[in-house]
Parts: sequence; C-alpha cells; structure tokens
Amino acid sequence: MWAVADSKLPSLRYPAARIHRMPDLSGKSVARLDVRVGAGQLALEVTVIHNSVMVQAFGAPEGVSVTEVLLKQQPDRPTS
Repeated sequence: MWAVADSKLPSLRYPAARIHRMPDLSGKSVARLDVRVGAGQLALEVTVIHNSVMVQAFGAPEGVSVTEVLLKQQPDRPTS
C-alpha cells in the first residue's frame, strides 16, 4: 500500500502534502487523499485489501484535517 501512497499517487501529480497515511488498525493499509479545492469538501480514503483497492469518498469541512474525520463503518451489501 505504501508504494501506492508514496510513489503512485505523487506520480499522478497529487501533492505529497495531501496524501496522509492512516494508522493500521485492522490489518489493512489505509491512506487518505485530500482533494478539496476552493469550497469543496471532497476527500478519499484508499484501502488496499489483498491485491485490490477500495476507495471511499467522504466530506471534510475546511479547517478540519482529513485525518481527523471519523467514518462510520458501512456493512457490505448482499451480493445475491
């Protein structure tokens, strides 16, 4: 995962100051990407699970660090 956060995202021109590693609490690698521009509140949480990547969008108001926002866990939807 940290290869994604440390090399892949900057190579896509995301500024390193907007990429935040998150604590590894569940055995998954997690980083947050601050994509707020102007009055926008968009941020992304990127989680690596095995060989897949899951991205969750969330809002982060101006003046609040994306690392401070607490996200509710959402149960997986049934697939059948």
